[in-house]
Amino acid sequence: MLVIVCAPSPLNRFLSLFPLWPLLIGVVTGVCIADHYDMRWWLTASIVGFVIALSVRKLPVTLMVSGIILGHGSHGLVINKQKTWIETKSNNLKVELTGTIIHTGSAQEGPYLIGVKQVSILPSGDRLPSGVRVLLPRLPKDHLPLKYGDLVEISGELKAVPPKPNPHGFDRVRWLHRQGANFTISTRKPISIIGISPLRRPVRVMSDWRYHLREKMTVGLPSDSQEAQLIRAVVLGESPPKPSSLIDDFRNSGTLHVFAVSGLHVGMVGTILGALLWFLRAPRWVLIGGIILGMAIYAGITGLRPPAVRAVIMASFFLSGFLIQRRPSLINNLAASAIIVLLWDGHQLFTPGFQLSYGVLLMLAIAAGFWVKILKPMAEIDPFMPRLLLTPSQERNLNGRKWLRNSLSVSLAAWMGSAPLMWIHFGIITPIAVIAGIPLMLMVFLILALAMLGLAAGSAWSPAGETVNQANALIAKATYSTAAMFAHTPGSHWLRQPTRPDKGRIIVFDIPYGGGANLIDIGGGIMLDCGRRDHFYRYVLPTLTALKLNPDSLIVSHADSKHSGGMSHCLSNFHAKQAIIPRMDLLSRSYRDFLTQAETSGCRLITPGTGEMFPIEDGVSLEILHAPVELEGKGRADDTGLVIRLQWHGWRILFTGDAGFITETRLLNSGLDLHADVIITGRNGDDFTGREDFYRAVGPKAIISSNCTFPEQERIPERWLKMTKRLNITTFDQQQSGAVTLTIEDGNLVLVPTLDPSTPHIITR
Repeated sequence: MLVIVCAPSPLNRFLSLFPLWPLLIGVVTGVCIADHYDMRWWLTASIVGFVIALSVRKLPVTLMVSGIILGHGSHGLVINKQKTWIETKSNNLKVELTGTIIHTGSAQEGPYLIGVKQVSILPSGDRLPSGVRVLLPRLPKDHLPLKYGDLVEISGELKAVPPKPNPHGFDRVRWLHRQGANFTISTRKPISIIGISPLRRPVRVMSDWRYHLREKMTVGLPSDSQEAQLIRAVVLGESPPKPSSLIDDFRNSGTLHVFAVSGLHVGMVGTILGALLWFLRAPRWVLIGGIILGMAIYAGITGLRPPAVRAVIMASFFLSGFLIQRRPSLINNLAASAIIVLLWDGHQLFTPGFQLSYGVLLMLAIAAGFWVKILKPMAEIDPFMPRLLLTPSQERNLNGRKWLRNSLSVSLAAWMGSAPLMWIHFGIITPIAVIAGIPLMLMVFLILALAMLGLAAGSAWSPAGETVNQANALIAKATYSTAAMFAHTPGSHWLRQPTRPDKGRIIVFDIPYGGGANLIDIGGGIMLDCGRRDHFYRYVLPTLTALKLNPDSLIVSHADSKHSGGMSHCLSNFHAKQAIIPRMDLLSRSYRDFLTQAETSGCRLITPGTGEMFPIEDGVSLEILHAPVELEGKGRADDTGLVIRLQWHGWRILFTGDAGFITETRLLNSGLDLHADVIITGRNGDDFTGREDFYRAVGPKAIISSNCTFPEQERIPERWLKMTKRLNITTFDQQQSGAVTLTIEDGNLVLVPTLDPSTPHIITR
């Protein structure tokens, strides 16, 4: 009798080895569909598809359709609730809300994320769906801080999360949407704490441990030292204060993930606990149970961050296989944990952290063995040399080469999984990470181990804990130095270069409270004002970082904190060669700090006179129309500023700052040609801004103006808007437009508002 055996296809072989993957593919598909399409008719289609799948009697097809239904159903419910809130147009809607504090901010002082249990619209009493989240901004200093797990009652106003007002900055709307929040709630009344959520009480206790451990692990070290910052970053995932070269060096060496409590940290903690339990000869079930429990506690102490929670779930599946005497499969465990995570929170699928976590681990499971084979010659001896004849030193050398081969294999596989995603999400690729990851991960492991040892030793005897912390500081310093060395190695990293308009651009930033900041991205780049220190880091620097710009010149138009408060920090970041200033004798503290720093750092200070010209490149120059150095006395602050006109390939842009009636009168009486196509202006805090005869003399086609709600003097008055409309001047109110970007395209001047980029304003000659 002849028996013919047909070999299974590769697909069937894969599905038999990894049966959970059809279900995972279905869940991912269902989540994506729910995120983009209405839930109702897709749910009906999914049920019909399930019935068809059952009739086909193919298990993979049935699992996939089941996954689509599960993913679509779980994520669709959440998305529909968020859409219901958005569709209510609930800006400034008065509500009474009951919820649970589920996130307290990095310093446990806000902003707070609240899981909504019940919300009623006032005065009608209509209900909005529960199960969504809202953001509560930082509370007043005299208000007691809220804690994780607090049940709170709030009476306040709902407001939609405002879109980012400046280009290329952090997209807070998108980030909060993926946290399940689309609204903020503000209140002028004290918040009532009505209890503590029983389900969140264990994590609340662990959260309190966090701040106790934070102090203990750096006892004996200066709290603001780089060593202490790095230890807290590695152990607790605490970001160093900005600005910090720590972040840049670890990012450029491809090891920035040491600053986030991720699967790497959870795995290291599990390894340390496992080694300790193994040394104590714990039985298998105690060993595995202790590792899982220890990792779960560590995830709780560090705030139940999604990467840590995902890692605990994955490790639990993987290690549980040893308890039931089965060889665990990493690929199957990845699928199982991903299914649980996505059914619990489908938003995670669209976050870089989720994609990097599973992308790296999947590539480790697939490609690590491949690289071991490729690098096999690294750890081989002569085939004619019997292993028993190796000397002890040769044996150690061979073992060292095997360790290096395995480490390189893991590093190469991990880099293959992370590099494409890093390029897509962050615009950086770091080939040096293949090599840098090996020593740096060993050092991070030592920092974690010594931090745990220091906590244990310090609990028994404080001086012993301080000694261990001092040793840990040395390891931390070596870790930072190593990262810096790799980051500055030629070819260590490549950054995606954004496109730059042929004739440059001007960005007029939208700065709160009447502040001013303008980027003239022409030539080497000019930063004309930069707002307050906090506004510089929040609104200006993210744009410059995203555009890979490093301005080599600075201009201070007004010596007040709203314009030059962050200029010394601007100088530290950009190392500018020269700075144009209004005059030397102005008394603003931040301005004096900038002048002192400029003199010590070799930045040339220029105090220009009226009519002075500064060429930038062919067809582009700056002209000074109002020079405060020529004024007698100190005068009013807003009228003791530079007025500058940019000659830009035939177009004229006039920067008046916060000049008011007094400065406008001086300019009119100067006899200078004041013509300009666009005026970029602020509002004078003490006087009226915008004389009609001044605008007639300038003849602008458009005005870009700041608009501050408080104080009233810095608010755009209705009569001013009527006057500019009567003069046929297009007005950009930055409360409505956000930042405005100016470019020259096909000989025309194009003004694009950030908050409505689909409607650019074009000025023709």
